[in-house]
Amino acid sequence: MRTQYRHLSRSPAYLVCALAAASLILSGCGKSETRAGARQADKGANVEVDLGSTAHTHDNQNEACFICDPSKRDKGRLWCKEHGRYEDRCWPCHPELEEKDRLFCKEHALYEDECFLCHPELKADGEAALDDPSAPDNGEDGNAGLQCNEHGVPEIECGICQPDRATSLEPGENLKVRFPSIEAAGKAGIVTERPRISQSAPSVKAFCEAQYNLNAMAKITPLAGGVIHAVRHDVGERVNAGETLVILHSADAASAKSDYLTASVERDIHRQTFEREKRLKEQQISAESEFLDAEAAYRTAGLALSNLKQKLLNLGLAENEITEIESKQDTTADIKIRAPFDGTLIERAAVVGEAIEMGHTLFTIADLSTYWLSLSIPSDHIDQVRLNRSVEAHFPELPGATYTGRITWVDTAVDARSRMVRARALVAERSGRIKAGLFGEAQILTGDARGSAIVQRKAVQRHEGGAFVFVQNSPDLFSLRRIALGEVDGDDIHVIAGLEPNDMVVTEGSFIVMSEFLKSRLGAGCVDE
Repeated sequence: MRTQYRHLSRSPAYLVCALAAASLILSGCGKSETRAGARQADKGANVEVDLGSTAHTHDNQNEACFICDPSKRDKGRLWCKEHGRYEDRCWPCHPELEEKDRLFCKEHALYEDECFLCHPELKADGEAALDDPSAPDNGEDGNAGLQCNEHGVPEIECGICQPDRATSLEPGENLKVRFPSIEAAGKAGIVTERPRISQSAPSVKAFCEAQYNLNAMAKITPLAGGVIHAVRHDVGERVNAGETLVILHSADAASAKSDYLTASVERDIHRQTFEREKRLKEQQISAESEFLDAEAAYRTAGLALSNLKQKLLNLGLAENEITEIESKQDTTADIKIRAPFDGTLIERAAVVGEAIEMGHTLFTIADLSTYWLSLSIPSDHIDQVRLNRSVEAHFPELPGATYTGRITWVDTAVDARSRMVRARALVAERSGRIKAGLFGEAQILTGDARGSAIVQRKAVQRHEGGAFVFVQNSPDLFSLRRIALGEVDGDDIHVIAGLEPNDMVVTEGSFIVMSEFLKSRLGAGCVDE
């Protein structure tokens, strides 16, 4: 016996039995007829109840018709599973629709003048007899005029008789669920309340990590080897563009300065020679060849000076510093290493007296007015994420702070292990509180702000992959309402479509209403061996 109970706990039948128990709380044993019981009473009348597909056969086993193949039935036309026929041709359920003087095919549950199974010639007319003008007007789809006499609602809206229609509902559409009595809902402890209305934009949640903006960050390195002579700033300090951070004593710098000054003198000498030869040529005193030699030597000296000036620029010297070298005849070995832009020194590796090579990092500087947010987005939401989408980020360590920005990059691949897609957002930081390495949660806004209804998470029921709530219409009548969900905020959930401000949503006892909705399915499997 213990083994049998363990088996039931793992089977869908166990859940069905639990729902059946909840349904018995509402209805009680033997005090109300089920739909099947009510219809079985029709057997006493002059109505033949044919179970349709149960007893239905074909001479050719490969043949099929609308009775045994649901795909061949008229779309949108309700089907009576109890009697195996269309609901609007089911006289046990709807005797008021029967036309007594019209011949009826009991085998296929259609009027004789529309039964193309008995009269194949009707099929040649596109089965037009199904829309016979003499037939009762049941609405555009043949169902709208049908009334569920058992539950007092239109047949097409009856959730208890037509639970399969729930999957086809759009947000805001309903099926009705009638309780056995006016007092049943109150006895079951069902509580309702109106949703709270909020203005919010649809969004996608993502994990985020704050990082330095690498486009506003630089490694400060010397362009020549040498020995650190002085360090003017320390880590954490804010510096301006052009400020001296480190003075480096470099033999390469001394050699480059000396070569530049020598080349400058040689250029001046060649310029003087060129100018003299030019005057003599104009006076036709010297030969043309001597003028040309002087011109070539002057131009060569100027080119050599330009090359040596570029070498000084490559060592990090500015134009004004090179001018100063010429004026002061400076051949010292000192090189000033400066900040490339306004920012904060976030790393330091410079120590006085240390011998370093070209490319050795002395400082790292970053502009902390902006940060990158590295985002991890579930792949099933990636179709909603685009460049320039707005982002709002929150960090547990920074309560009350919201950081806003825009997406600047979205990866072109999904991570094979995490099934996440990487993206990056650029956010502004004015407070100075955010730190690189903080983990938080980001909301990627995917649309314009709009009103949303906020309900408790326990009010939302899942059925066949859809989200639903129950809205009370009267003491014993509830609507199974399809909704579209937004973001989840703790114990609350945003509903972006399907609810109105005055709707009375079931919060306590929604599972009991769900069991009433599903009671037509209960029992199958409770006695399975």
